[in-house]
Amino acid sequence: MSKILLVGCGKMGQALLAGWLDRGMARADVVVVDPAAPDLGVTVAAGPDSLPPGFGPDLMVLAVKPQVMADVLPAYRRFAAAGATVLSIAAGKPVAFFRA
Repeated sequence: MSKILLVGCGKMGQALLAGWLDRGMARADVVVVDPAAPDLGVTVAAGPDSLPPGFGPDLMVLAVKPQVMADVLPAYRRFAAAGATVLSIAAGKPVAFFRA
């Protein structure tokens, strides 16, 4: 199974996570980064510097508000550079924004 990094676990992030888990995704395959994430039985990190050592996602889902995306992205660039697929649910942010 693929390893997923979920950045942001507000209402939309929680809905995505619940769907993955309901469909059988192993809790061990998901890491959430959100300082206020509820206990959902998955690994939760307060920030990018608190991720489990050696963790490398296959998929990184960005579920943060569009207005904070520019501040959040740089800390996760290493995962995209290592080959992780990046998916954003932020409205109004074109692909060129993420490439930059």
